[in-house]
Amino acid sequence: MKSLKDLCIPRNFEQNTDVQDIIDLIENKIDPDVFFTTNYKTQGMSVLFSTAFERFKGKSQQKLIKLTQSMGGGKTHNMISLGLLAKHPKFRNDIIGKDYKDDGLKEVDVLAFSGRESNIPNGIWGELARQLGRESEFKSLWEGGLRAPGQSEWINMLKGTPKLILLDELPPYLENAKTITIGSGDLSIVTTTALANLFNALNRTELDNVLVVISDLKATYQSGTVSTPENQTA
Repeated sequence: MKSLKDLCIPRNFEQNTDVQDIIDLIENKIDPDVFFTTNYKTQGMSVLFSTAFERFKGKSQQKLIKLTQSMGGGKTHNMISLGLLAKHPKFRNDIIGKDYKDDGLKEVDVLAFSGRESNIPNGIWGELARQLGRESEFKSLWEGGLRAPGQSEWINMLKGTPKLILLDELPPYLENAKTITIGSGDLSIVTTTALANLFNALNRTELDNVLVVISDLKATYQSGTVSTPENQTA
């Protein structure tokens, strides 16, 4: 019988594919060829992929997915994997599997926010508008004082092409937001209102091809955890 040492092949970490940030995805700093060659698809990822792409096609009511694991449990990794498949159609058949049917689905718009970016000037909604190239259309939401977008404003911002919105590390962001005064409240109150309005907007038919994926660090940041609707995938 071969020893464990003989059976194990050490990983090559020269490509730096193991420790990445969700912002690297948005800034196109992750090579999908290298990423998918050096990473393994789990059963949980398969469920995530199939659920997401049905939503992008407008065929699923699963509008919000919350990834719930302990710190370091692979939530960001799963988000990056899904984001790369959304951005790069040519990898979908090989990675998702032989049963995948694109139904004419092309590139999906991928938007992301990392709660580690605690000093984003215009809130989460301002950053998403920036990534869409639509800052000028929604500047009234932050010029003259930051305010939460309502349901109709979220719909106007996100309707149209299929979109994936990745919200990572929100609890630490909300913890810090409590220290930033806005009017008679603080940024955490404005942000949770904005997110609640976003989640409600996802119920509208105009956004039936938009999916939000959130990572949850409830065990680590109890008071900064965002309450979400019941539809979740762990």
